[in-house]
Amino acid sequence: MNQKHRHHRGTTLVECIVAASVLSIALGTVATAVVRIGRIWTDSAHYRIALQEVSNHLESLTQLPADQVPASLASLTVSPEVNQLLVNSQLSGELVQDEFGERIKLELTWNDGRPVRPVRLTAWLAGAQLAEEQE
Repeated sequence: MNQKHRHHRGTTLVECIVAASVLSIALGTVATAVVRIGRIWTDSAHYRIALQEVSNHLESLTQLPADQVPASLASLTVSPEVNQLLVNSQLSGELVQDEFGERIKLELTWNDGRPVRPVRLTAWLAGAQLAEEQE
């Protein structure tokens, strides 16, 4: 009763197909994740650029005398460097006076083909309040 044992060296076609299927699913998942991470990084970089631009404008506006602020708000423009990075970028601002005091509100919007949240910043004008208190 000698039984000969056959040793299979190598792989069958079914094993190769299963391995290729598993590998392609894994690569597809990884590729999707890489694309998403790239978009997140790009969106984050654009948001930081927009935030810095609005912050710079807001800081320069708060340093102006109160009588020059409305004219400066009317002539707000996005810097050429930022305009090149953020497609169709628009900077708008308004001067608000209410019971909380006088403040400047700035908003930067852009369109890169996907929904993008605008950057909005507000600053109170302390100089106007100090002048009122001294009178």
